[in-house]
Amino acid sequence: DIAAWAKEHPGVKLAFQPGTFQMQLGKDALKDVYAATYAFFCNKEEAKGILNIDTDIHDLLIAMRSLGPRMVVITDGEKGAYFFDGTERWFMPPYPDPKPPQNRTGAGDAFASTITACLAMGKPIREALLWAPVNSMHVVQYTGAQKGLLTPEQIEEWYAKRPADFKATPLS
Repeated sequence: DIAAWAKEHPGVKLAFQPGTFQMQLGKDALKDVYAATYAFFCNKEEAKGILNIDTDIHDLLIAMRSLGPRMVVITDGEKGAYFFDGTERWFMPPYPDPKPPQNRTGAGDAFASTITACLAMGKPIREALLWAPVNSMHVVQYTGAQKGLLTPEQIEEWYAKRPADFKATPLS
């Protein structure tokens, strides 16, 4: 139903981050959802499971995008995240933790929701990729997936304090 609705409303950009139930359905059962998706999010292990392949991040990005999403973001925990839109490929490092994380629950959700919110606000993907790790860093300072979420103004404050090497890097 979601895929059909998205198709009928081409001005709507669907963001999709499958949960356990959706991943268990398999990629074929959700092919229409993938085809209708504008921005897709998952972690590296989830991508391998969805695609049923064990390969490197570059091949995972290509294979996930071949299912239909216009842009794919795959997170890799403390190592950072990767973006691919069919033309550009980027790596985004994690924002440095100000102190050891309390709980990593919600980091991926914070990352995906921040990018989605940035895109909804009309920000370019390159800026969204810079904001997302800031929110993830802050969420892991607390227990739970929502407590540490930042407002746009708070993200800007943290981003202003970023280290010089905190930037998106193009991948070849």
